Amino acid sequence: MGSRFASSRFFVAAIAAGLIAAATATPAQARILVPKKNLSIQAAIDKASPGDTIWVASGVHKGPFTIRKPLVLVGDGGPDSTILDGGGTTRVLDVEGVRGGALIGFGIRNGKATSGGGIRCARDTMFSVEDCNFDGNWEGGLSFWQSQEVMIRGSKFRNNQGSGLVIESSTAAIFECHFMDNRGHEGGGISLRGSRILFPLRESIFERNRAEGSTGGALNASDSSEVTLSNCIFRDNSSAVAGGAVAAMSTSRINLSRTRFERNHAATGGAVHSDLSMVYVMLCIFDGNRSTAAGAAIGVQGRYAVNMNPVYQSNTFYRNVVEGAGASVFCLDVSPELRKNIFVVESGQLAVAGLRSSPLYDCNLIHDPTGGAISALPATTLVGDPRFCDPEKGDFYLKDLSPALVSSCGQIGALPKGNCSVFRLQPVH
Repeated sequence: MGSRFASSRFFVAAIAAGLIAAATATPAQARILVPKKNLSIQAAIDKASPGDTIWVASGVHKGPFTIRKPLVLVGDGGPDSTILDGGGTTRVLDVEGVRGGALIGFGIRNGKATSGGGIRCARDTMFSVEDCNFDGNWEGGLSFWQSQEVMIRGSKFRNNQGSGLVIESSTAAIFECHFMDNRGHEGGGISLRGSRILFPLRESIFERNRAEGSTGGALNASDSSEVTLSNCIFRDNSSAVAGGAVAAMSTSRINLSRTRFERNHAATGGAVHSDLSMVYVMLCIFDGNRSTAAGAAIGVQGRYAVNMNPVYQSNTFYRNVVEGAGASVFCLDVSPELRKNIFVVESGQLAVAGLRSSPLYDCNLIHDPTGGAISALPATTLVGDPRFCDPEKGDFYLKDLSPALVSSCGQIGALPKGNCSVFRLQPVH
């Protein structure tokens, strides 16, 4: 994997280096200030030479704007004070055929256009969007099409219709973003179509996003897309169909690591859904997700390829609830490997179930806090209270007497021992 993405790392590093140079430029290096002497933003863009930096004063600036050469635009007052506004009638910014350049520190709002009402980027390379707010745009806050090695960092996407961020037939890097209250047919927060995220999509938060007519309430990956998510939070997202938080569709690949899924819901696959795709899940926490049927936390249907099964290892599943028939993890026509997971289930709920499936269920711990009967489990299964520090407050670290810490196969669950010891050493007088 490292060699595959080596060139992409170089491109993203080059973008970062270019942005630093642009931000520290002197007036002699063509820092253009607008609006100044009646010079509008578009006039400044048209006048500027490739590589110039345009500093835009605080205020509300009416679009549309168009960029066709590599420039760096900087909002002088930041995204809350320097606003580019589409007025609900036009696309705010269109960037096409550009190699290099960036947009830093703007609020992008009230755009209206198909395929990127806020910003549309088409056939661009190494273009960066940083510290921007996308609010109330239709159709989509930010859209990339046939673009390569682009970067989105430190930005917020709120109340956008048609997905907050759409990436199609492109490669991108996404870091430290916040997606909230966005709506889309699929992928309310992010919709990936035939695209690849170059590095782990990390330290991002997804809240209350919804897929209105399809899959992936917060993130939907389709058409052989690839993405790894690390240290993210998915909370209160929903889908009308499947994958309340995340969905992998049509031979896509998703790796999930050290990520929390809280109170997401869908008809099936309350938090995560996979259909003829591959989803690996490791060191994740699934807390209070729910579905109408099948998989309350994870629903998986069909194999990505012959003889390939997903692996769910070292995760914590806590009180995920399916309203009808199903389980925390439900499998159809695929047999995942489930190792070293903790399942806390309500009375009458199942940890794992499936149809035409033979999951490999090895060295997991299961507990029913209501005292319900648990039967027909493999011999390597542990049964008992995992003794979390404070699960009702989302603290799933383990107490020192937890059976998940002393099993013969090593630690079980997503988190290690926490600072909530049962026994404390007392001084001897």
